[in-house]
Amino acid sequence: MPPSVLPLGVLLVGLLLTGASLAAPPATDTNALGMTFRLIPAGSFQMGCDTTRQRCDKGEQPVHRVTIAQPFYLAETEVTQRQWQAVMGENPSHFKDPDNPVEQISWEDAQAFVRALNQRPDLGGGYRLPSEAEWEYATRAGTQTDYWFGDGEDERALSRHVWHLFSSHEQPHPVASKPANPWGLYEVHGNVWEWVADCAHPDYVGAPSDGSAWTQDCQRMRDGTPMRIARGGAWYLYPNGARSAFRFRYGPAIRHYGFGLRLARSVETETVER
Repeated sequence: MPPSVLPLGVLLVGLLLTGASLAAPPATDTNALGMTFRLIPAGSFQMGCDTTRQRCDKGEQPVHRVTIAQPFYLAETEVTQRQWQAVMGENPSHFKDPDNPVEQISWEDAQAFVRALNQRPDLGGGYRLPSEAEWEYATRAGTQTDYWFGDGEDERALSRHVWHLFSSHEQPHPVASKPANPWGLYEVHGNVWEWVADCAHPDYVGAPSDGSAWTQDCQRMRDGTPMRIARGGAWYLYPNGARSAFRFRYGPAIRHYGFGLRLARSVETETVER
């Protein structure tokens, strides 16, 4: 074959590639339940607590670099009682308010909710809990301070941004009532704990570097059940528990009026003609 002549298959592939391109996913996506998701860009960050500049718990170390190779969606807010009831037909929360985050949700309840969402054709699918790395990456939104708005040394700034023990009046509050972080996410610090997909580990030794959920070699309860991780702190805790790096572990069946969830959603890329 003369060098200037290309095989027909190569020519066809070239034509397809030049005639179409991958559509960029929208910056926000709202489903039929009114849940709005923010597109979280791909990128890298330092996960964990830096002992050279912060007071850290052992479980937040060692600091390690994580690369999120693909963008993903994360809900603007924690799942509300209105949204939970629309899907599950009941509201288990202790502090009843349709605009409050749903609470008294175990990790197992959160997984049941995800399954129910994905079974509804009108909602588009792809729902899941975020991995622990995805959660911290999105919460930090490019920052490395204790909180996305700083290190929390200013009590007024803490109360302005976080529902915690000293600002909450002993109850959770409606979602989107505190300022959003730079990536458009509300109440990533405080209000209710947010379950993530990972199981518990004593520290980050051996943690994945690709942002995936860590579900092997788990810390277990006495009956052998893997313990699970919640992030973000809650309305009844000191603000230290709401730091970006803070990790909390509990049994997957435990329900508590400080446990809720925030949903992630996988990005589906579409091909469009040019």
